[in-house]
Amino acid sequence: MKRDNNINLKLFVVLNKCSITVGRKSEKTIRPTGLTIPQFSVLEILYNKGDLKVGDIIEKSLSTVGNISLVIDNLCKLGYTEKKKCTLDKRITYVTLTEKGRKLMDNMWTPHVEEMDNIMSVLDLEEKETLISLLKKLGKS
Repeated sequence: MKRDNNINLKLFVVLNKCSITVGRKSEKTIRPTGLTIPQFSVLEILYNKGDLKVGDIIEKSLSTVGNISLVIDNLCKLGYTEKKKCTLDKRITYVTLTEKGRKLMDNMWTPHVEEMDNIMSVLDLEEKETLISLLKKLGKS
């Protein structure tokens, strides 16, 4: 039992350290734009998925539920996104990229993907697929 506790704690520490390290490295292409990680996350979701309801962004984002409204509001103030009420149900709000937001993402997307490729290059394809599978399994536990 003691060995299991030690390995579980070690796994927890290694996962957290890895997440922090990869997160810091990924900021290399994000920080120069003046965006925060949560702001970039919202823009990335909209860039790749199209217009979404606020609730859908919350589900897909790397931000907390309480923070996402502020993130979206700040992106609107910066002119990168806008909110639109659903014409059929005024309770539903969609968030969409503006032309300014699309241009920003067009300019930073390729360098960001290249940086992710660089960060993940220490793993081969099979290791990446295995790690994805294991992390999903752990995340569903």
